Amino acid sequence: MFAYINKATLYIFAWILYETQGILIPKGNFFTQILVTVLLLVSFYHFFIVNTHYKISPFFKGLNALLIMFSVYGLFLIIGGYDPNDYVIKVPSFSYLKGIYISIMPIYSFYYFSKENFLTEKMLPFLIICFLCFVTIQFLQHQRDLLIEAMLIKSSREEFTNNFGYSFLSLIPACVYFYKRPVLQYVALGYCFVFLLMGMKRGAVLIGAICLVWFLWKNLQNESMKKKITVLFLSIMLCFAGYTFFQKKITESEYFQKRVELTLEGNSSGRDKLFKEHANYFWNEASPLQFVFGSGANATLRVSFNYAHNDWLEIAVNQGVLGLLIYLFYWFAFAKSILCSTSPQSRLALQLLFIIYFLKTFFSMSYGDMSVPATFILGFSLAQEKKNEQICNCN
Repeated sequence: MFAYINKATLYIFAWILYETQGILIPKGNFFTQILVTVLLLVSFYHFFIVNTHYKISPFFKGLNALLIMFSVYGLFLIIGGYDPNDYVIKVPSFSYLKGIYISIMPIYSFYYFSKENFLTEKMLPFLIICFLCFVTIQFLQHQRDLLIEAMLIKSSREEFTNNFGYSFLSLIPACVYFYKRPVLQYVALGYCFVFLLMGMKRGAVLIGAICLVWFLWKNLQNESMKKKITVLFLSIMLCFAGYTFFQKKITESEYFQKRVELTLEGNSSGRDKLFKEHANYFWNEASPLQFVFGSGANATLRVSFNYAHNDWLEIAVNQGVLGLLIYLFYWFAFAKSILCSTSPQSRLALQLLFIIYFLKTFFSMSYGDMSVPATFILGFSLAQEKKNEQICNCN
């Protein structure tokens, strides 16, 4: 364990510490503000190193364009200020950029650390298990908080929708790197899927099921004929265990039954109203200038009672057609990087990350809600190709 302590693992555990606000440390205190400032400064330093010392992949060209766009609009929001009365949800003007930077910037750091061999494949099992423990604690703590809130208002509810289910979704691509330990790999996959079901986030469960099918199919393709039988057996066992757990939940949990019924009925938890209001504003109410360049960061909060919960509509309202073109370029660049990947493990991990975060663009937050485990696997996987194409060694 001590052999793994270096600048990369310190960076990882600093982010984990920051994410434990409300569990190990109080939320929003002076220490957490200093911690996140230092982490972002380190990440910006790595952003500079990655863009000047390596031959960057198409993915980073797309990500750079996206980051520059968000930075310009975010700075205009901070400099121009806003009238709190214009917003249904009151948010500080700096929170727009802060949220995006926390979500995106670690990718550059994890890429740099992997290129410079501070993060190696040998370290991955230990780090992934640490992430699994961390998100489990987050999930259970949030579940406890929801239960306490229900008790305070004298509610008898014992089951809730837990947003931390998405954290387990982000860890499914990490399971790819357990390929040398197939039993552990499938146990980890099953563990993640159980918590996805327990979280009862319908979008997360749906995407998780798609990822699981893709994972099992590609795993069978990538293995030698001798190992296919073992992989097939483990796949069948995993599917059977998942189906059994699903049946148990739907039989014993009224709340789970209700969530399934609402999904089958097409209930979108108010998203249909949000989509309609934001789409109507973009097509019918925005001026020609706003149509092309958008109405500014967080403009969706002036249009309706909440964010659009759809990245394409969020960007359309905030950054206009220009923003949509840049966002489309980012996804094309992401896809191109996957096609250029030659390592079976990194290619599968990138495919799963693409599936997760592209599908999330249609009903949830994607670019502004990437978890640390996801950015870790993304940065590491991108760095596995052509390590020798760096201009100089940056220690």
